[in-house]
Amino acid sequence: MERFVPFLIVGLLAACPAPRKPPVKPLPPGGTEKLSWVRVTGTDGIPAEPPAVGTYRIHLIDVGTGLSILIQGADFTMLYDAGSNDREEQPTRVIEYLRAAVGPSGDDLCAGGAEKGAKLSLDHVVLSHPHFDHASAMDLVLHCYEVRTFWDSGRVHPTVFYRELLAVISETAGLVYRTAAEVPPSREVTVRDMRVRIPVWERFSDGDVVKLGAGAQFTILHAEGKPVKDPNQNSIVLAVQLGSARLLLVGDAESGDRKDPVYPPGDVEEYLIDHHKEAIRSDILQVGHHGSKTSSRRAFLEAVRASLALVSSGPKRYGKIVLPDREVIEELKAQGATILRTDEHDDVCIDGPGGCDSWVITIKP
Repeated sequence: MERFVPFLIVGLLAACPAPRKPPVKPLPPGGTEKLSWVRVTGTDGIPAEPPAVGTYRIHLIDVGTGLSILIQGADFTMLYDAGSNDREEQPTRVIEYLRAAVGPSGDDLCAGGAEKGAKLSLDHVVLSHPHFDHASAMDLVLHCYEVRTFWDSGRVHPTVFYRELLAVISETAGLVYRTAAEVPPSREVTVRDMRVRIPVWERFSDGDVVKLGAGAQFTILHAEGKPVKDPNQNSIVLAVQLGSARLLLVGDAESGDRKDPVYPPGDVEEYLIDHHKEAIRSDILQVGHHGSKTSSRRAFLEAVRASLALVSSGPKRYGKIVLPDREVIEELKAQGATILRTDEHDDVCIDGPGGCDSWVITIKP
């Protein structure tokens, strides 16, 4: 037995989690002079004017069980995802919120619309991956606003809602459609036996840098257009630079199966650490997969070191599971992050227009 003792010790050490790195410095309640946040209930209190030059806003929109984040500068607007799995809610919450934050736009279907149906612009709309809880309101967003560039992983999802979304994209004049998938010579894609031709289709890649406006840009850190086991792994991951602050958007990017955060990262989170360790370092993190244990491994969170964590989740049960998972929230707290959640008042105002637990984060020079 003695000769096996060293191997036993090595095995035990390998099974133990690595020592936790020192946590980030906690932010004071409500933030600092340069980074602050406020909860918004319904559409009251949403700033109606664009931010001043050099100032940026991030809106974590309460869509129920889904994700939608609006980013604004003085000279640009960007929407990352727009969907909910609470079918009675979608797609009105996103449109109600956009009406308050960006302005009335479109016809009467668009939360009342604008005078004579005039449309306002959204410069960039990103669909992280083709799941209903991230995309259910996208067709209405395209109907109500003039979208200039639409970003999609390019992973074809054989569902009716995705087919209908591509059909709307194909019919939207002036829109540039960009995917991580190769652009077919015919510019056609077939979804559920229907062919859709997209007039202006371009390809993007991991590492591309896109200017948003003055002092703002995003870098693509993960872009997979080929079909993989789970569309979550097609999530478009963006490092968004907003003045001196950085926001990391990960969609539903995962590390693999549901496991405690102490387990080593895998899949997309492992890829990001291996290929973009410096670039993922961020002040603000959109917590992956609504706070599920499929994401947010300790090593990944320590690499990001965000002081502010955004968790978008809602009341829908997946089997016996309601996200976020307790273990992920505890890990974020242990790392010193301030957590902003969209699910804290679901039981009292689930039907509220524009949501009940939205957050407006302001970044100042």
